[in-house]
Amino acid sequence: MKKQLTILFALVFINTNGLFAQTDAALISNLLADIETMQFKQDGEFYTGMFPGYRKCAGFPHNYQPDNNIFFTAITAFTLNKLTPHLSNDDKATAIRISKNATAAYPHYRNPNGKPYYSFWPVNAPILPHAFFINRLTGVLAQGDDADDSVMILLASANNDNDNTALKERLIAVSNLKKRKINSTFKKYRDIPAYSTYLGEKMHPDFDLAVQCNILYFNFEKKLPLVKEDSATIYLLADILNNRTYMKRPVYISPSYVKPAILIYHVARLIEAFKIAELQLYRDQLIDDANKLLAKATNIMERIILRTSLLRLGAEVSELTINSIAEFEKTDQDHFVFFQARAAFAQPTPVKQILLHWNYLIYHFYSAAYNKALWLEYLVLKNNQKLQQKK
Repeated sequence: MKKQLTILFALVFINTNGLFAQTDAALISNLLADIETMQFKQDGEFYTGMFPGYRKCAGFPHNYQPDNNIFFTAITAFTLNKLTPHLSNDDKATAIRISKNATAAYPHYRNPNGKPYYSFWPVNAPILPHAFFINRLTGVLAQGDDADDSVMILLASANNDNDNTALKERLIAVSNLKKRKINSTFKKYRDIPAYSTYLGEKMHPDFDLAVQCNILYFNFEKKLPLVKEDSATIYLLADILNNRTYMKRPVYISPSYVKPAILIYHVARLIEAFKIAELQLYRDQLIDDANKLLAKATNIMERIILRTSLLRLGAEVSELTINSIAEFEKTDQDHFVFFQARAAFAQPTPVKQILLHWNYLIYHFYSAAYNKALWLEYLVLKNNQKLQQKK
């Protein structure tokens, strides 16, 4: 009898494990299908192929409005592209279709001279659509092409060597010290010829740790020749990691991403993909900091991206179980700000230190589709790690 109970328990355990794996597989398929339904099928407030995005001012009365920036569409497509090799055939087809459909929107954001530089909002459109008044100041606050949108769109698109080379040349041309010297960072970093956030020749150089991670990801992924600006940017990131500035002064070193959890996410993604020796030195430190943040994280999205980062860094981490899309949508995921705009980003110190925290110059951006892509990413990486451990 005892032997029979043992066998029965073993069978139940095996079937339960199978059920959990099947549930994750079903969730992955359902998530991809749900993300695809969120993609626009015709032009309107958003262009065909885009995912909806929203924006609100941090200061009262907030003015929560639709925002047709291309950024969330590009990073959602990029995320799906990187997951594709780990998906089932049917799910792979869905992910590829979503990414391909997104490309229809990119030309609306491309430099009007045909260069492979992209802007956050559509070319010749007002900034901050539906804002109370600031979007009327386009002549004063005109948007320009930026590195983040440009590298993420090219990373999310079919490879084009000419575009890759042209963008790399532009990144070098507007890097710190080429034509102007940065005055919006710590003094010890002002003579480092690292990559800048913005691509306009008249723009002052500005540093953002997460943007620089994305630039390096692009350069390594596209196998572009590494130059002194790459070495300088890696040196800068390594020093920031060494001093743990991403924990101590995250807003100052990354005005667009702000939160330590999001900065660790970018660094971990870069380290996992390209094993950059100078950054790999801080793997254990990043794991320790990610675990500390996870222990006190309350927002579901921070709990997801911190787990994803820990998986990428090769650490063990407790599983996060969300049983359905409906359950996910009832969480506080819609309060998660992955990206923000702070008008004081390039102001000289100490002006920057003051204005960076003024709510009426801060805009938060939201994307439910990207939140789901981040959850999907965690599920896929978690299951992929389990498969690797069984081998």
